Amino acid sequence: MATSPTDAKAAELSRFLDTLDRAAQLGPKMLEQALDSPPAGLGAHEISPDKKFVRVSPGHKTVLGYSPADLVGKSVSDYVVLKETAERAMSRKLAPGAVLPPYTRTFRKADGGEVQLLLIDRHIKDATGHVLGIRTAFTQAPTA
Repeated sequence: MATSPTDAKAAELSRFLDTLDRAAQLGPKMLEQALDSPPAGLGAHEISPDKKFVRVSPGHKTVLGYSPADLVGKSVSDYVVLKETAERAMSRKLAPGAVLPPYTRTFRKADGGEVQLLLIDRHIKDATGHVLGIRTAFTQAPTA
């Protein structure tokens, strides 16, 4: 059975998140290095419980046109086309025990255009399992 383009991209995103998870276990410097060198066409970011960018990879510049430094501290929903939908979804995903399946969302690009992204989230947790935020990997969604 053939793998769909979306499934192939989701597998690639999952592998990148695995790399980021392993780097995070080795410490903040290793995580920064891994975030700073995403595979071509991929990006990643981390958001805080207040739904703001904490860490942002160079993939944002490549895919969306935004400099990572310009996004840190800003609200994620300010860059999503359906802001209210994104806010509700982030609130649900930050809840303990939330299921985080792959999804697509339309983002505003720096040039004013829009792009549909395929995203996969993972919880960032402390040693006790408390959700501290979300790490997300993304790429441009495959077209049908």
